Amino acid sequence: MAAVCGNFGLNYSFAAACHGDHTEKRDDAQKKQFVTSAGLGGEAVNGDKQITVRQFLLMVILFTIGSSLLAIPSNAAASMKQGAWIPIIVGMGCSCLILFILMKTVHRYPTLTFVEINSLLLGKWAGTLVSLMWILTAFIGGVCTVVYYMGHFVTTQIMTATPDYIINIIFSALLVMGLHLGLRTVARTAEILFPVVAVLIAALIGFVSPKIQLEHFQPVWEAGITPILKITLDYVSFAGFPLVFFLMIYPSSVRTGTKASKTFVLGSLIGGMLLLLVTAACIGVLGAEPTARLFYPSYALAKRINIAEFITRIEVIVAAIWIITLFFETIVYFYATMKGLAQLLKLSDERALVLPLGVLAAVLSMVVYHNSAYQQEWDERTWPFWVMTSGLFFPLLLLAVGTIRKKKIP
Repeated sequence: MAAVCGNFGLNYSFAAACHGDHTEKRDDAQKKQFVTSAGLGGEAVNGDKQITVRQFLLMVILFTIGSSLLAIPSNAAASMKQGAWIPIIVGMGCSCLILFILMKTVHRYPTLTFVEINSLLLGKWAGTLVSLMWILTAFIGGVCTVVYYMGHFVTTQIMTATPDYIINIIFSALLVMGLHLGLRTVARTAEILFPVVAVLIAALIGFVSPKIQLEHFQPVWEAGITPILKITLDYVSFAGFPLVFFLMIYPSSVRTGTKASKTFVLGSLIGGMLLLLVTAACIGVLGAEPTARLFYPSYALAKRINIAEFITRIEVIVAAIWIITLFFETIVYFYATMKGLAQLLKLSDERALVLPLGVLAAVLSMVVYHNSAYQQEWDERTWPFWVMTSGLFFPLLLLAVGTIRKKKIP
């Protein structure tokens, strides 16, 4: 079996490499287009920097799961008890509305990134200020915090004798390596690893489903309206508003451009459905109260797997899911930071910023949260309103200014 899998992997890699070489030659033969906007200089829209619609879909799904798998189940159970699944459904609908606003904002300028649109519509100084605030949210609130999540999870659940900074450095190094190889390489990696995540989630749900107790879901509507609104805000703060950082990729770096809008929405919905299944499984197996008390309820859920006293203690399933999805979530935050800064600084190749930003992320991840209690306080009370500024207020501002000024790409 190992030999067959190894041969399959080699054949797949060889075929992918050959296909990539052919595509790059074809793309290099095409005429390069340059976009100039508000003193930013030219940004080449090359075929070799664009990803396919399928790759974009998978990246959105993995991004949506990401850190939501940590925050949402326990928060929802703490506020909504047995009805923890209800605000997730509401949050999925709100995320679709957020995506509608984001797509209306960028579809007028399909060859520009979010940072370039800022400078085009708001002018040099105001556009630069808004872009810097937006980039700061992506880097501090995105990259650094998710690197912290990774280190905290591994050192508290798996490798308890390992210092946090070791895991943070290793994870940051993987991010630097991935982005140095380019966006298309990361997207191809998503194609390879997404089936792994899908199979592991299916295995997790399948193995624990016999232990689900329907009485854990009753009564359904016990908490009222206010907790639903609170958890819905939590959901969109992790899986809705942060989708704005894909605007450094969509539509300018997606081959079909604005035609991938349905894919954007579909990816968000699929990611939300997978998160809904995991949350429902936590409630059904563990119960509302234990789910609310646990810091990593999905990890505790995997510990309940016991099939004939033979298949047991395979919580590495959840660890693998979380590590893979966190990697792609951090990659999107990192890419938005890197490319946005490169456009503000008029750099011809954004990859010159990969190593400095990676080192800075590893350092700041050690101080971004003082402790776990501070992390929970920040995630529940500060982060939703901070990311709302970047994920809702700024796009609405650009949409309003663009509607009034009706400025076209020079």
